[in-house]
Amino acid sequence: MEQQKRMPRIIRENQILLIVMVLVFFLMSALNGQRFFALDNIASMAYQLPILGCLAMGMMVAMLSGGINLAIIATANFNGIVIALVLQQIMGPENMAAAPLSVSLLAIAIAFVFSMLVGVINGLFISLLKIPDILVTLGTMTIIAGLNVALTSGYTISGFPKEILALGNGHLFGIPSSLLIFIFGCAVCSLLLNRTQFGSSLYMMGSNPKAARFSNINIVKVSVQQYMLSSFFAVLTSLVMIGQLNSVKASYADSYLLVSILAGFLGNVNPFGGFGKVCGMVISVIILQFISSGLNLMSVDSFMITAMWGMIIVVVVVIKGSWPKIAQVLKEKKTQQG
Repeated sequence: MEQQKRMPRIIRENQILLIVMVLVFFLMSALNGQRFFALDNIASMAYQLPILGCLAMGMMVAMLSGGINLAIIATANFNGIVIALVLQQIMGPENMAAAPLSVSLLAIAIAFVFSMLVGVINGLFISLLKIPDILVTLGTMTIIAGLNVALTSGYTISGFPKEILALGNGHLFGIPSSLLIFIFGCAVCSLLLNRTQFGSSLYMMGSNPKAARFSNINIVKVSVQQYMLSSFFAVLTSLVMIGQLNSVKASYADSYLLVSILAGFLGNVNPFGGFGKVCGMVISVIILQFISSGLNLMSVDSFMITAMWGMIIVVVVVIKGSWPKIAQVLKEKKTQQG
């Protein structure tokens, strides 16, 4: 017990997750041999991780109140489509890639405002009308997904300026810019959750909604801020995807919705609200990236990988649901033996 207290708090709180991460790493290494350690594979994981990581962080923020944001991927695609349409409107469809930095920043700013508006609408509907999060975000997801298809006619829009592409495909001091964006998003999220009134209010709303209502917490304001922060991570995801794919489409990253929810369960986020830490989410995203990259190296079918994510969710939920009962039985047996 004394030795545990001397451990750094992050390690102490995430011992099981860290053990799982090490086990998964060695398992995927054993299954793939030297290919898993290859520099190309490590670089590939560094590029891929920020997309799942940003989506998972946005999902975690929504889950802290016991909610969920099913519209996060639709919002990310919407953000990218708005950027593309603004660039086309100003520069013309053929000259998007030649847009100067000022025009690129304007397009990003306009898209950012629209994405934040999605968060505001979600927060207002949930807090003012008392509609469950899952229904509100399912509705906004359907509306935005339909709007995305209508705006693009179902086609892919490509040919972005080099400044925007650098956000997802560039390097800074040898580190992928997409990974730096993810680290920046994690730092902002950790700061807001652990060092601000908004963070403490959000945790209270999730752990004890009745106490939150009687504690002079502005539920509407916190809910709006919560879903705006979730949309902020959708914006980061969008910028990374544009940089890596040099295109936008209504259906990009649809399969990541399931995985982002799984990352929350795996990262010790309470689905009923009140608990969840950025460090736990980061570790869970790394674990899932190890699994994804390892299975891809083994040429496992992508649909089978998606089915596997679903199976992992079921296993994690069952284990977490039954663990308190198992722990109680073990405690009673220990007491009887003593």
